[in-house]
Amino acid sequence: MIQRPHKAATFFGCIGKDKFGEILKKKAEEAHVDAHYYEQSEEPTGTCAACITSDNRSLVANLAAANCYKKEKHLDLEKNWKLVEKAKVYYIAVSSASQIAKVCLAVF
Repeated sequence: MIQRPHKAATFFGCIGKDKFGEILKKKAEEAHVDAHYYEQSEEPTGTCAACITSDNRSLVANLAAANCYKKEKHLDLEKNWKLVEKAKVYYIAVSSASQIAKVCLAVF
């Protein structure tokens, strides 16, 4: 959880218009994350199951809405792009080689 200053981290992602999307918005706000979601109705918010034993973990993800993110409809909006330009550190997570290629083409 981010203490002070609040909203020191910005997050962009895609969620569905559903219960899990509402939970994600609430938890991001409680953690003081400046979250900006692209909300869509095609797919539900993604979920992930975690199996943790001792120092080991295994994750099974249902990406769902994450696969529906539309850069041109969200990240490219002037108000969102200004946050990207203001950032000093970037962390980008993708789940497949094809998504890595899309991110690289979009950024470079």
